[in-house]
Amino acid sequence: MVEVRLVKNEQELNEMFYQRWLVLRAPLAMPEGTEKDLYEDSAFHLVALCDHLIVGSARLRLLSPEIGSIAYVAVLPEFRNQGIGTSLMKKWMFIAIEKNLHTLRLMARKDVINFYKRLGFVPKGEFFDYLDVPHIFMYYKL
Repeated sequence: MVEVRLVKNEQELNEMFYQRWLVLRAPLAMPEGTEKDLYEDSAFHLVALCDHLIVGSARLRLLSPEIGSIAYVAVLPEFRNQGIGTSLMKKWMFIAIEKNLHTLRLMARKDVINFYKRLGFVPKGEFFDYLDVPHIFMYYKL
């Protein structure tokens, strides 16, 4: 069984950063530390846990009182296609409604656009390269 919840403490946050690096940066041959940015301290972090192991994670930060940005959605490869990414995203949607947000935004890698479309996100604009990977902005109206 997988539990999806907010990060509880510093140790869990560091374990989440490592899991994020394993999924999103290590495959791009990027060093540890590149999985973080300037907004970590002001953001909210979700983890998906299976037997106390962080198998998925995602971040939400407020861009304005009405717009939230979801980033770093990451599920370990051996745990994909089990609904974990969907659970993370639905939890953020629920939290966003509680916070009275009107819109969620994310940057989707080209290979996961259909995942976000199934959740109701709509692509907007053109593809652009970020870390040498094609991305596009996607939006969800709450």
